[in-house]
Amino acid sequence: MLILQDKQLRTTILRTALPAMMEMILYMLIGIVDVAIVGRLGAAPLAAVGVGAEIFFAVVLILEALGIGSAVLVAQAKGAGRFEDANRIASQTVMLGLLIGIIAGALGLVFTEDIIRLFNVEAAVFTQAVAYLRITFWVTPIALTFYMICTVYRGWGRTEIPMYMALAVNIINIAGVYILVYGKFGFPRMGVAGAALATSIAHVCGFVIGVIFLSRGQGQLKVQWQWMKKLSLSVIRKIFSLGIPSFAEQFFNNFSTITSVYLIVSTGTLAFAAHQVGVTVESLSFMPGIGIAIAATALVGRSIGARNTAEARRMARGTMEFALLIMGCFGVVFALFPYQVASLFTNDREIINIAGLLLRIASLEQLTIAIAAVLGGILRGTGDTRTPMFITILLTWAYRIPMLYLVIRVLHLPIQFAWMVFVSDWLLRSIILTVIYRRKKSLQRGPITNEA
Repeated sequence: MLILQDKQLRTTILRTALPAMMEMILYMLIGIVDVAIVGRLGAAPLAAVGVGAEIFFAVVLILEALGIGSAVLVAQAKGAGRFEDANRIASQTVMLGLLIGIIAGALGLVFTEDIIRLFNVEAAVFTQAVAYLRITFWVTPIALTFYMICTVYRGWGRTEIPMYMALAVNIINIAGVYILVYGKFGFPRMGVAGAALATSIAHVCGFVIGVIFLSRGQGQLKVQWQWMKKLSLSVIRKIFSLGIPSFAEQFFNNFSTITSVYLIVSTGTLAFAAHQVGVTVESLSFMPGIGIAIAATALVGRSIGARNTAEARRMARGTMEFALLIMGCFGVVFALFPYQVASLFTNDREIINIAGLLLRIASLEQLTIAIAAVLGGILRGTGDTRTPMFITILLTWAYRIPMLYLVIRVLHLPIQFAWMVFVSDWLLRSIILTVIYRRKKSLQRGPITNEA
């Protein structure tokens, strides 16, 4: 493997990818901590947090995908040495995040109950999920802008900065969830609402840290306040031209997730609780893959900006090999020790039995998730944000959702068959992206050597 032979390549990728991987894992710890703590309260609170968190983070992360446009632009600006342009893009991104977040948060608060009713959950789950969303939707503008700031820093190549911010958010969230859910240190026992409040407070603190970093020019990227007085149509147009395809891709990814939740909830609270444990655990594996994909976007984008095609190909291959190594290890763990891993998140034996089986199935998709995620990141680095979008839309509408409906609503099969649909979906995505990547001439000319 090239990454094992080329020390310089390995060092460059690790320096960018490891902080991004750690950041993604830290963000998933927000959900993991919520599940681990609320899971001790029973199946209904666990299901409520599952539904509420899926909806809130789906809204935020779908909109945050617009920041991919900013990430690509600052990466290419850095490669070309246009630092003033990068500062201008960062300034406009902060302003854009706040404006879009205000609109999304207001709509979420108005339609909270209607959104939860779409999932046809049991009464106890409905009440607690509504409470969760009514708290978290208030911080949508702040949470969205925080994640967009992180996205800009990733594109800039300073992935350690959002990692530090994610660490701060997690420390605050862990302390807050423990204190507010169980009512420790004189605070009232709030249950699911406590988890929502802790998550909200943590994101507010993360936003404040991000704004301070940008205003002080941390990592040589600085917000210029004169560029925040009004939106620059030329900058916003560039951000949207690259970001809207990623937004659409994220929308359909999250749409399929929400649809999965909608269908799986109908199988019963126990099955959905087991599904939530399985999803939470598996997120630990594909978050490194997403982190490496982020590094691929930054490194390939910087090389493209510098007009160094050979270096772009080299970075593409190195990030792919790294992702396969990391996620392959997770696949082995899920295959050999699924029930032991599931037991870390709940003490309910029935949930553990189902979740363990789901994790063993998930071991089959680790390599294909790695391939699909990193190839998508590579293509975005070249400025091609449309191809990943089209593949996501195609597989979501033409395969995943119809197959889930068939398996759950028509055939009434157990939840493990739904997870087999997920496995086959990732396999198809990885095959299609591989074919497209191999035909992308701008990244395939000439052999790859150990020299840039």
